[in-house]
Amino acid sequence: MRSARFVAFAAMTVCALSLTGCSTLDRIIGADDWKDWAPTTNSIQVHGDGTLTETIFDKLDQSWYQGNELQDMIARSMNEYNASNGEGAVRVTSYTDAGGDVKVVIDYRTGEDYSRYNNTVFCSGSMLDAQMQGFLFSGPFFAVTGSDMSDEALDSSEPLSHKEYNVVISDASHVLQVPGDIRYVSGGVQIVNSHTAQAAEPAQEMNTQDPSIYVIYEKDQEMLQLQKEEKE
Repeated sequence: MRSARFVAFAAMTVCALSLTGCSTLDRIIGADDWKDWAPTTNSIQVHGDGTLTETIFDKLDQSWYQGNELQDMIARSMNEYNASNGEGAVRVTSYTDAGGDVKVVIDYRTGEDYSRYNNTVFCSGSMLDAQMQGFLFSGPFFAVTGSDMSDEALDSSEPLSHKEYNVVISDASHVLQVPGDIRYVSGGVQIVNSHTAQAAEPAQEMNTQDPSIYVIYEKDQEMLQLQKEEKE
């Protein structure tokens, strides 16, 4: 069971995302250069081996926490989760709170661990696996080429015809970077670069029956190799 304080911290990070986001400059300069992209707001990077890296940014409210109290609370929460789900399922790889500006980097063993630990919607894997888990793919969807998104809305039959692609489905609270070239996104999503997407501001075309965002991609061998080298 996660502590009430950790839940409050998570809620604050989601609010921070709605206020910060990626700047217009970030989207124009080097928009296609995914290799140089680095998180500047709450983000999830999906790796080719199925692991995830979440980066959380927030402002430390000293009336709620001292920095060491927040670290201890996160550590206790993760220890409890790992005790039930296996050592290393969730772990902090970096924590800073200089000047009250919090940045936490968390590694997750699987997308399922991220979903369970944060008690939120998340799926990362094949198109077929996502369908079998009950995700609706109700559309509309938009085709993506590089960092350009088509204006023509498609129904789900088009992306679902590509069983060879993979998909990330989330609750829209994070920027998503995937290990490949984005081919389709659901309504209410905008492209940051060819490997990165986020919920639009505002998400005018978000499907109210299925408010999750879908990022469908084709695995990129260059990115997979880069990620492998970074971990070695």
